[in-house]
Amino acid sequence: MQLTLQEAQHIIRKLGESGIPPTRGLEAYTVGMDSALGTLESEYLKGYLHDGGSSFKLVVGEYGSGKSHFLYRLRDIAWDNGYVVSRTELSPKECPYDNQLKVYQAVISNLIFHSPDPNVADTQGIEAFLENHFFTTMKMLGIDTMMTSIGLDKRVELWLDTILRFKIESPSFRHAVYFYLKAVAEDNGAAKRNIGAWMRGESVALKDVRAFSITERIDRSVAFKMLRSVSQMVHELGYAGLVLLFDEGDRMVSIGSSKTEKVACDNLREVIDRCAGESLPATLFVYAVPPYFVTNIAPQYEALSQRISSKVKFSRKNPFSVQISLDQLDYPGEELLRLIGEKLVGVFEVAYGMKFNHELQKQNIAQLADTCGSLLSTSHRRHFVKSLIDMLAEQKADGERIYEPDNVQSVVRGVTEQLGRSQGGEY
Repeated sequence: MQLTLQEAQHIIRKLGESGIPPTRGLEAYTVGMDSALGTLESEYLKGYLHDGGSSFKLVVGEYGSGKSHFLYRLRDIAWDNGYVVSRTELSPKECPYDNQLKVYQAVISNLIFHSPDPNVADTQGIEAFLENHFFTTMKMLGIDTMMTSIGLDKRVELWLDTILRFKIESPSFRHAVYFYLKAVAEDNGAAKRNIGAWMRGESVALKDVRAFSITERIDRSVAFKMLRSVSQMVHELGYAGLVLLFDEGDRMVSIGSSKTEKVACDNLREVIDRCAGESLPATLFVYAVPPYFVTNIAPQYEALSQRISSKVKFSRKNPFSVQISLDQLDYPGEELLRLIGEKLVGVFEVAYGMKFNHELQKQNIAQLADTCGSLLSTSHRRHFVKSLIDMLAEQKADGERIYEPDNVQSVVRGVTEQLGRSQGGEY
């Protein structure tokens, strides 16, 4: 891809400050994920899901192995194929996986309306999604949405009426979508506020939404049904489907206690079973976890373990496996780091309008890859990336040079200490 100066600076700044990936531009330095992402696209986004199927995948990777990077790239590919995406970072307070209501609320609030126009900013939340969909559809159909003295354009009314025939499990959710879009068309702010609060899963008195044929409260008992209704709604609106991305992080904090662990694992088993059925049409459900979940937590729950265990990991040869291992990418360890490093040198050059001696930098990159492999016992891609950005920034200021092994070790140890103090986000 052709990066602008601003895009390249954004990437370098994010990686240099924390090692956390930026939310855009990742294809400029993505290496080793093409096989897994390409298989997901061909087998699922363009294949099984496109025909109405659903699937669950478990992305497994150590700290710093690229779980969030992988999810962001999958998000971009899903958008390219016409899917709606919701990406949720699980946490013990805002989104614990043992609480289906909070998971539903997180999915709804993180639902993204994405425009292919790079000049149009993405918006999040169910209300913004529905409003953007409405105005985009009306523009595409050439319909003037302005109210007149005799009310809505008849064509708008006819389009709205099609929503009442949508195949959505919850009639209340179907009516909420219909009346919310009708309120958008009529510029009825009060109705939008009440219906929007209900769709977000807030505590709304039924008397305040009864006029909109909404008869259910959204609580824990119906939260998963409402999540299925979201999936069905997206499909009925004409999108290719829905991609739900859940990032558990490195410490499994959302299901970290024994009290919540069983509930969370039961919920995850139900998700997998629903994906095997037909109640989540055209939906890809992706859950990113550290290996600890697979080796220590899941085996305690036989029903879940049977569903996610796989001796053969996801690949072009075996696209049906549940587990996508980020330890089994397209290139072996140090070669992968070297290729990432060479791409990042190019991004740095664009960011600061300069040119490095590539042969010299290849030597530094090789030394850094070797040092990360020998000093660090677990996955070290994040440490490598941040260390390289630090080295390039130093050379930008003081001039290029060959880094001796002791110099490289000092840089890596400094980065390791820094990342150890702030293990937020994922490379």
